[in-house]
Amino acid sequence: MRVRHLSAAIVVSGLFTAAFAQQEASVTLEAKKIVLTYAAPNSKTRAAASLHSDADLAFKGVAVPKGDYTIYILADGAQWQLTVNKATGAKAATYDPKLDLGKVAMTMGGTMGGTMGNPAAAADACKIALTKTATLAAKIEVTWNGALAAVPFHLDRGASDSEW
Repeated sequence: MRVRHLSAAIVVSGLFTAAFAQQEASVTLEAKKIVLTYAAPNSKTRAAASLHSDADLAFKGVAVPKGDYTIYILADGAQWQLTVNKATGAKAATYDPKLDLGKVAMTMGGTMGGTMGNPAAAADACKIALTKTATLAAKIEVTWNGALAAVPFHLDRGASDSEW
């Protein structure tokens, strides 16, 4: 298997192959850019993407300082989880739960008749979108294996954080 090497802080070595095009999703909150870079997963139960954030973020119960991370979508069972992990680059090729900053339950949106509303798309195709939901907030939406899951996040403002 030929491995596609991606730029800084990207998962490599077995997670992304040259057969799939690299995808990117991004959102800007208060002039701070958040970027997810991913390719089609080669597992039916785990997808991975690199996360770069120019700002501190807060997912429910998980504080993520600005920087580079790997997020894993753990889709084993009816309740998916998003995991933010400190491993980047080649180290992220193998998921190591000891490097997790934390896990967040994703809101399941039911099944899709394809991917991102496209019934002609393969049922197991993976698509990740970042959508701004408020001035300081956004959500990650994942369609994969015919299902839709989402998780909100916002800029982390520390003690003054009241968006949840």
